[in-house]
Order: sequence, then C-alpha cells, then structure tokens
Amino acid sequence: MPIQNSPTRLAVFSDFDGTVSAQDVGNRLFHYFSNGRSEEPVRQWQEGIIDSRQCLLAEAELMRDVTERELRDFIDTFSIDETFAAFVDLMRRKAIPLYILSDGLDLYIDQLLAREGLTGLPVLANKARIEQGRLKLSFPYLDNSCGDCANCKGYHIRRLRPPGGRAIYIGDGKSDLCSLPEADIVFAKGYLAEYCQSHHIEYLPFGNFSAISSVMTRNILPV
Repeated sequence: MPIQNSPTRLAVFSDFDGTVSAQDVGNRLFHYFSNGRSEEPVRQWQEGIIDSRQCLLAEAELMRDVTERELRDFIDTFSIDETFAAFVDLMRRKAIPLYILSDGLDLYIDQLLAREGLTGLPVLANKARIEQGRLKLSFPYLDNSCGDCANCKGYHIRRLRPPGGRAIYIGDGKSDLCSLPEADIVFAKGYLAEYCQSHHIEYLPFGNFSAISSVMTRNILPV
C-alpha cells in the first residue's frame, strides 16, 4: 500500500455510521424505535445468516409507528466527527472527489450533513421515507449488489475511481469489507481494523479525520 507523494489522481470514499458520525446512527435508530427488538436481525446479519437488505427490512418492520418529526428529532441527537468539516474543506481545496458510501439510510445522513453545513457531498446510500407512520425503505443500487450488501461499496469504488488513479477508503465496520479489494489505501478503525489485522491486509489506523488529514498531507496528497 504505497503512500508516497504522487501526482496520480485520487478519489476518497468514506463510510458514514461510526466513521463520519460519532456513533452508528442507523443501529441506534432501529434499536430505539423497536424497543431493542432490532438486535435479533442485526445478530443474524453479523453471523452471515441474512444479508444487509434483509436485515434492514426486518429492522424497519420491527419499528413502532413514528412521525417524521419524532424521527428527525431523534436523528438530531447525534453528532459527527468534529474534524470532518476541515477534512471536507481540504479535499475541496485539493480538488479531490469525496464520496459518502453507506449501507445505511440517506434520511439521517442527509439530515446530519445538512445540519453541519456540509451540503453538496455525493451520498450513495439506501433510501428511506416515512409513509403513514411507517419507515419505508428502497434500495437503488441493489442490482449491482455483491449478494451480501444492499448497497455494495466495492461496486461504487470500481465505477467512480479515477481512471489510472488511486482510491482511498475510510471505514470502521463489517459493511466496509467489500471496499478492501478495491481500495489502494485503507484507513480503518474498530471492526474493520481488526479484520484487516486478522487477514493480513495493510491499513492505516485513525482516530478521527484530523489524523487522516495529517497522514494524507504528509504522504499522499500531491504537493
């Protein structure tokens, strides 16, 4: 995983839940509005019994009726990495495309990014809306799924990486595994870092986006 300075074109892809956001918003949302019943489909997904689409549909079905106001008020209790805005600014100044890839839901991603004034970032995620008190999901990228993900991040990296360039991936969880064969440089923490360690996959550890900015400025970004 060479990280020396290079004029080669770059694209950066980042997970959202637990990476841009301080917590896993989707997991907490389903847990809260299902009174904890969502833990069972999550367990089945973690063990490979069901895929992520099946998990999300089961979690949504287990939720109680909820108004859009209730849902949006709950989403607003979450924070994002306080150093992420500076990272976005760095990528924009360097003219490096930054994509948010999520196997979660656009509803909370869009709301939290807009609240922080971070509009204009491409967000590629599953879609959700409230309809007659129920959370309705749709999966616009399912036709290109790997079979395990509702929204396969590997697919997006393959189609969006610059021709002849390098892809950088940033993530923390199981839904990020499909990014690993496609990324030239991986920043990982949490489950993803443990997976990389146990499978002898090179990665760069990080705690927040400030740490990523420092490594990229020193070793990756063109001068």
